[in-house]
Amino acid sequence: MLPVYPEVKPNPLQDANLCSRVLFWWLNPLFKIGHKRRLEEDDMYSVLPEDRSKHLGEELQGYWDQEVLRAEKATREPSLTKAIIKCYWKSYLVLGIFTLIEESTRVVQPIILGKIIGYFENYNPTDSAALYEAYGYAGVLSACTLVLAILHHLYFYHVQCAGMRLRVAMCHMIYRKALRLSNLAMGKTTTGQIVNLLSNDVNRFDQVTIFLHFLWAGPLQAIIVTILLWMEVGISCLAGMAVLIILLPLQSCIGKLFSSLRSKTAAFTDTRIRTMNEVITGIRIIKMYGWEKSFADLITSLRRKEISKILRSSYLRGMNLASFFVASKIIVFVTFTTYVLLGNVITASRVFVAVTLYGAVRLTVTLFFPSAVEKVSEAVVSIRRIKNFLLLDEITQCNPQLPSGGKMIVDVQDFTAFWDKDLQVLEDGDLTVIGDRGTTLSGGQKARVNLARAVYQDADIYLLDDPLSAVDAEVSRHLFELCICQALYQKITILVTHQLQYLKAASQILILKDGEMMQKGTYTEFLKSGIDFGSILKKENEETEPSTVPGTPTLRNRTFSESSVWSQQSSRPSLKDAAPEDQDTENIQVTLSEESRLEGKVGFKAYRNYFTAGAHWCIIIFLIPVNIAAQVAYVLQDWWLSYWANEQSALNVTVNGQGNVTEKLDLYWYLGIYSGLTVSAVLFGIARSLLVFYVLVSSSQTLHNQMFESILRAPVLFFDRNPIGRILNRFSKDIGHMDDLLPLTFLDFIQTFLQVIGVVGVAVSVIPWIAIPLVPLGIIFFVLRRYFLQTSRDVKRLESTTRSPVFSHLSSSLQGLWTIRAYNAEERFQELFDAHQDLHSEAWFLFLTTSRWFAVRLDAICAIFVIVVAFGSLILAKTLDAGQVGLALSYALTLMGMFQWCVRQSAEVENMMISVERVIEYTDLEKEASWEYQKRPPPSWPQEGVIVFDNVNFSYSLDGPLVLKHLTALIKSREKVGIVGRTGAGKSSLIAALFRLSEPEGKIWIDKVLTTEIGLHDLRKKMSIIPQEPVLFTGTMRKNLDPFNEHTDEELWNALEEVQLKEAIEDLPAKMDTELAESGSNFSVGQRQLVCLARAILRKNRILIIDEATANVDPRTDELIQKKIREKFAQCTVLTIAHRLNTIIDSDRIMVLDSGRLKEYDEPYVLLQNRDGLFYKMVQQLGKAEAAAITETAKQVYFKRNYPEITHNGHVVMNASNGQPSALRIFETAL
Repeated sequence: MLPVYPEVKPNPLQDANLCSRVLFWWLNPLFKIGHKRRLEEDDMYSVLPEDRSKHLGEELQGYWDQEVLRAEKATREPSLTKAIIKCYWKSYLVLGIFTLIEESTRVVQPIILGKIIGYFENYNPTDSAALYEAYGYAGVLSACTLVLAILHHLYFYHVQCAGMRLRVAMCHMIYRKALRLSNLAMGKTTTGQIVNLLSNDVNRFDQVTIFLHFLWAGPLQAIIVTILLWMEVGISCLAGMAVLIILLPLQSCIGKLFSSLRSKTAAFTDTRIRTMNEVITGIRIIKMYGWEKSFADLITSLRRKEISKILRSSYLRGMNLASFFVASKIIVFVTFTTYVLLGNVITASRVFVAVTLYGAVRLTVTLFFPSAVEKVSEAVVSIRRIKNFLLLDEITQCNPQLPSGGKMIVDVQDFTAFWDKDLQVLEDGDLTVIGDRGTTLSGGQKARVNLARAVYQDADIYLLDDPLSAVDAEVSRHLFELCICQALYQKITILVTHQLQYLKAASQILILKDGEMMQKGTYTEFLKSGIDFGSILKKENEETEPSTVPGTPTLRNRTFSESSVWSQQSSRPSLKDAAPEDQDTENIQVTLSEESRLEGKVGFKAYRNYFTAGAHWCIIIFLIPVNIAAQVAYVLQDWWLSYWANEQSALNVTVNGQGNVTEKLDLYWYLGIYSGLTVSAVLFGIARSLLVFYVLVSSSQTLHNQMFESILRAPVLFFDRNPIGRILNRFSKDIGHMDDLLPLTFLDFIQTFLQVIGVVGVAVSVIPWIAIPLVPLGIIFFVLRRYFLQTSRDVKRLESTTRSPVFSHLSSSLQGLWTIRAYNAEERFQELFDAHQDLHSEAWFLFLTTSRWFAVRLDAICAIFVIVVAFGSLILAKTLDAGQVGLALSYALTLMGMFQWCVRQSAEVENMMISVERVIEYTDLEKEASWEYQKRPPPSWPQEGVIVFDNVNFSYSLDGPLVLKHLTALIKSREKVGIVGRTGAGKSSLIAALFRLSEPEGKIWIDKVLTTEIGLHDLRKKMSIIPQEPVLFTGTMRKNLDPFNEHTDEELWNALEEVQLKEAIEDLPAKMDTELAESGSNFSVGQRQLVCLARAILRKNRILIIDEATANVDPRTDELIQKKIREKFAQCTVLTIAHRLNTIIDSDRIMVLDSGRLKEYDEPYVLLQNRDGLFYKMVQQLGKAEAAAITETAKQVYFKRNYPEITHNGHVVMNASNGQPSALRIFETAL
């Protein structure tokens, strides 16, 4: 059972040399594979021994246990933070040195730049010493650039690894704790909360480690830069710094606003997704009731509220991005305006040293430092939540020594005999893979697997919690006699059950009511004492032995059968009735298609659809010049400064050798244009951000509505083929990406892309020769990008596919917690969890390293570009002015981080466009027939309720097998018809054909109207159905009964009174307007079934269909439902699908179906006379007593209906001679 992965591929990092480690060369073989074909799981390198989940988790757990002990001694709260710090401080401190070197290099660069520009300012062709010095500086600048390129990525790789280790260790501890929670603690937490800790909270650790060092590096760097600026431009630097400092609180204000909007949005999103979940789960019911429009309105209104919040937060984000984009412009503007107004003269070296220094500090102060604060505060919250969880009570682990008595050997042989049938049905026998929480098994099969698992454990005491309720009568009897009574004969067995017919076999009976013991004793004692429960036992007894008291009408026997194919607690209720044929379980397994995943690149068509969904073509075309204008203004502002400096230095002429006389320029003219350019850069920057966000968020809105519309009109088959999670994923994750991340990433990409273009453009305009080395660099870059993306896409895909098993393992462990403990399997599950974690770590590790591999190479390209510009400008010194060199070089330096960020964002955009593709794919699904046609039936139709099936064939899909074959039948007006057949005979399919859940072949007429000629809503709203699974939706009780507000309050209350729910509803705080819990889970199954009955009563339709409506309710409710159906629907045509024959034995006629064909169709008693008939055989399978009782009822009903004069006082007069009713004699002779 343990997927202990064999050492697949040893990790090449273990024996890589230093050079290979620094440049990530050891990854090259992987890229070669990724270039040739798709990467699969076995291509991943195994985890480094020090990164294994077990090792990391146990290490941190040790520190935490020590901390808990220390805290107990000192009587304080234990601190998880302390444990984490103790565990990781050494390795993390070393990384601080990296940060120090990197950030100081960033500060050294501008100074060197100043020296190079200085050479140009005092250019003297004859001074070769100065030239060599300048070459020296250019060399240092190149070295700095290369060091930065390499150090930065090494640092990032190591801190991300540290984050990964911390996350993995935390997950291990959380899972370990979850397996040990006591009952009390389980009450204080929910599965959702634990999954949340594991999916969201621990992810904070991945991010916090990246930024943590900037908490000290940021302020330190700011102080050093301020000192250097002071040396360059004097007191004016404070003005620039002031702007920087003002931007910080402004950004944090926006951040605060943003997070408050965010939490409001999240609330709306949660409600929308929860409602979506219910819609998809209950789609069958919604379609049968014709309620699509009501739900469409509900979702649309929720989505509208959500989008209005999203738009606001997007505008905030846009402002934030724009402010980041123009911050440097404003800072430089303020600094130099102050500088000039204080009467100083501008020079190129001063301008560009200042610009570059601000550039260095701006990233750290406006991006890294605030991120660090934000991530640290998030991490603190997460740590607190995890700590509270880790401090919950545990169960005490005790292993008492058992006395070794003579062990009994169990013969399990009889038991396996029954499974054989089922194992033959399953494709791979006992090696068949069972879906998530057993979705591919029917309810009955699940119950039997569960029972088998218990019996194989060979324990001494067995606690069986109603294992018989999910199987039909025949199987139930088999399990009880052969398994519980025989196989477990020598064991102490406690059986909880509703099935009273088995009580005779019990050696001791306990009767519980409301959690207290009512009675205790043996079967015979109960019969004698005849107390409260005895009455039920007696009734049961009369039924099983009808000969005892003659003359009493028999009561319905009750076995809790639920032999529909998909179990009731299935995790994917939408698949519930998907397999109408039990024997065809295997083709259902096939139809759960693999989720389609589009290979390769995202097509142009997706982009086109995405943009045009958001706005008109004109607006999109208008976006282009706005973007270009913003970038031009951005570059011009810097260019104007360099031009100004050049003009100024040209005026520093020497007059008559009397020393320098500096003439003043027309200050206001230069300042005016400078201010104008700055303002336009700011305005354009903001305008384009807001526009892009507006277009992209609107397109997300439009596509969501189109997708939802298309889902509502999709045929039921679509929901059977696609598990609920897959559809929901489109509505939660993919739409979430489109609302949230995609617009942001897109805008970021456009900004950085234009900036890169700007940088290259400036450099080429200054030194046209640069274009020559640019061509090969460009080619290398494109080849690299294509090469990298092939592998990176696969790695990203592997990362997300290996993440899901971690969560599904956690949630199935939490659901089966008692089972795991009962079987003492905690160790095994912990190991399994660690194995899943290690697999994810393999993918995550590759994800980190491959992106660093690429980034190092990109930054190397940029470094080469910087070197070319630096040395190129020195070689061409004669033709250049200081200002131009300053502009070109300072721009080239900004390229370092920006270029690779731009490429990374372009890949991100492409990855997220996959979400758009997936959504667009769902906007164009095949549709079922229209809801209304031109031809509408008369409003009073159907008056009679006559149904005619004329040679009907039916299959769920065009290529699927026929589930109904050549069915021809007439159901008369007001007739009550029972439909019986084994599992998979086509009972539910008959109803599906009637409701046109898929289009039937052949003709179905209802009161002379051909059902295929009218709209689906016209058809479905005229038939009422009481479904097998009672479905309630979140919302008020009123909405659940009457979503379109078609009835008065009085009518609603009357309906509730009819089904005896009036008191229950009146006790609720807001009566009928009380919000129900998710899918009405605060009502019992029985009550929900009654609500469905109330819906049917309200609709007052002529045709009522009951699909085994009483399979999971208690006998009293069952009786009430049957009684109401008889009273309320006496004038209606009623079709009842039954698995339990006693519910329909008093019908007017019974249809017997077998593998899609109608085998028998007549009155029950007549069918029972045919000894070779299917119906007779079905009745006989119930056991002698039961069969006799049913036959007796059928006989009475038959005579009451056909010969009312012969039945005296409700009992048929028997002819003594041969037990045949005398009436039949007369009848035969009369013939």
